[in-house]
Amino acid sequence: MTAWTLTEWEWAELPLSPADVLEAQTHLGSALSVEASVGGFRLRAQGVAGMVALPGGTLQVRPKVPALNLLALLDYAAREVAWGEDVVGAGEAEELLSLLGALYVRRVERLARGGWVRGYREEEAERTALRGRWLVGRDVARPPTHRHLLSCRFDEFTTDVAPNRVLLAALQVLERSGLFGSHTAAHARSLTSTLAEVQPLAEVRAAVKVLGSDRRFAAYGPAVGLARLILENAGMQAAPGHHPLSSFVVRLAPLFEAAVTRALAKVAGARGLTCHAQRPLSLDAEGQLTVIPDIVIEHGEARLVIDAKYKLPAEGMPPAEDFQQLVTYLACLNTRRGVLVLPAPGALPEETTLHLRTFGRPSEVRIVKVPLGGRASKVGAALESAAERLISWLHGAGPPGGSSSQPVCLSDRLGRTTPASRSW
Repeated sequence: MTAWTLTEWEWAELPLSPADVLEAQTHLGSALSVEASVGGFRLRAQGVAGMVALPGGTLQVRPKVPALNLLALLDYAAREVAWGEDVVGAGEAEELLSLLGALYVRRVERLARGGWVRGYREEEAERTALRGRWLVGRDVARPPTHRHLLSCRFDEFTTDVAPNRVLLAALQVLERSGLFGSHTAAHARSLTSTLAEVQPLAEVRAAVKVLGSDRRFAAYGPAVGLARLILENAGMQAAPGHHPLSSFVVRLAPLFEAAVTRALAKVAGARGLTCHAQRPLSLDAEGQLTVIPDIVIEHGEARLVIDAKYKLPAEGMPPAEDFQQLVTYLACLNTRRGVLVLPAPGALPEETTLHLRTFGRPSEVRIVKVPLGGRASKVGAALESAAERLISWLHGAGPPGGSSSQPVCLSDRLGRTTPASRSW
């Protein structure tokens, strides 16, 4: 079978059949742009990475940002795991799925070596001797031939608890699939054998709840975070069975938004500011129309609206609809400062301030590009550094160091602009 490769945010002409394109669109949806061409089709994927099985071969979508850095971004968004590039023992040139699989089995292996944590789970069973609570009403209704057994409800101290179930379910995804590499599949198979008493169920919410309430499972956090990514992006193919996993697609926008939100919440909390994430705002007096900005930082009467977008536009400027969305948030909150946070594939931050006129009043919009290139261990620091500068801006401390404090024109496709402002 033929293997085709796309790099995120870049157009490529591929000799695909209409059936191949239809299958790719089924898996990638609006993240895949398609144009007919002489040699087949021109395709561009944005905000996704992974592998898709097509009728005529496989389509691999490589992220623009180094794969190792994306995993560091995931860990930061989940639990602020202390990150070092030696956790995988691989360089940035490795593919995303092989890195993901290698990192996951390594974390699960570390837990297995320390001994699986057990927990109490409520069970019901018929027993010859009473254990726990006797379900009298159930036994009274039974025929005499069965009254030698007692219906009992009791707590079983077992490894078959939600965190272990989630880890096993993700291990089985890796075991059945060739997408993560043969070595990872064999390693996952070996670890699966250590959880023989556990049912493989994708009870992610239940596992997260246990992690938050039982300190004995504190070490499970990093592994459960990766298991959640594997199970959610494997979709229906993560269901128990012997069928192989043929496609695996990671949606990058939610990861980036979650990491930006965590960084801003952490910095705002340290400064005594209020951070609202995904809080609905009403567009009308009746509250029938709402919009939901990613983040709103409040300090007294001052507000800063922040929208995180996992976009890497080739021309450097976000599309017009992103600005229109942000200025709508500003109008709803009666504030004048907003931020678009984007990723930057390099190792240096980029910032620009635009002076706009929105709904008849001046506003400032800052475009902040967080560097996700460079060393993976620095991703969290880059996010928090950007958050610090934005909080300082809300405090009115002036333009942050290293940013452009001069107004700039929007791109020509947004219409005519003046050197100092743009009217909306």
